[in-house]
Amino acid sequence: MLPPVDASVLVANPKFEVLYRDLCANKLNENGTSKLDINAQKERDVLRHELYRIRLEDARREVIRASLEASAYRDDSLPADLRELVALAAAMLGSEVWDEDSNIVNAELESFNTHTTPIGTAISKRLNEDARTLRQLLRLGCHQSATSITQTIQHLQTSTSTSQAQLDRARLALAGNIEHFHTLHRQILETSIRILEQTIHGSVARSTKAKTEYLATVAEGMNKKVGLQHAQLMHQFYAPDVQEALRTQADTTRMESTTLRAKVRDVERKLEEYRAAKGMQGIAKEYAEILKVSEEVKEEIARL
Repeated sequence: MLPPVDASVLVANPKFEVLYRDLCANKLNENGTSKLDINAQKERDVLRHELYRIRLEDARREVIRASLEASAYRDDSLPADLRELVALAAAMLGSEVWDEDSNIVNAELESFNTHTTPIGTAISKRLNEDARTLRQLLRLGCHQSATSITQTIQHLQTSTSTSQAQLDRARLALAGNIEHFHTLHRQILETSIRILEQTIHGSVARSTKAKTEYLATVAEGMNKKVGLQHAQLMHQFYAPDVQEALRTQADTTRMESTTLRAKVRDVERKLEEYRAAKGMQGIAKEYAEILKVSEEVKEEIARL
């Protein structure tokens, strides 16, 4: 009596499929009981029949005991001495007598057989009252015999068993439809949420919002990527060997600049000397030398 399993689950789990089909086909009955072989089933049937016989005898003994007890305590048709005798018989059947008192009770019950007629009449009266109560509970006519009560009870038992089996099958069918019901319920919830979002925000606004969030995410990623590349470049640029090369080049440039400024001052001094010594005669030659020196200085600066 296992609930049905979806075919996709069985295909995805082949070992579970073998176990499931073996349980359904070979191990369990439709009512959930275990399947037995022929010999074990025969032994169980014998045990069931013996148990039924014992329960039937116990039920008959209990009916007689209850009738005797009712006749002893609730029936005034019997004389007092017989009611005491019937009460002892009911106590004996109900195992309410101690072992040490059993001999005394048995001696008292020896006279029970001599009063079977009035006691039997009282018991029959109680049984008829019980039968009338059962007819009322079963909604049977008063003219129907006690046999009809037994047949009605058996019919009710059969009907109850049939209804129980039908209920079990209905529960199995319901268990098989639960997955489909859950799928439909999920689809209904998703559709309801989508309709609610469109009603509040609108389909266009919702799409625009999604695109905006996507572009913002892309822009943030690009920003982080550029920042990472900048950090890598700055790390390469400010490497120790690069810094050392820049310092060396700066020192060399300062030394050459100092040398050039000294040459310029020397040329200007010579020009003043020429002007003072020769006047205007050496101006042209001096000018040419100045131009030559100026070109050399420009080339040197351009090279740096």
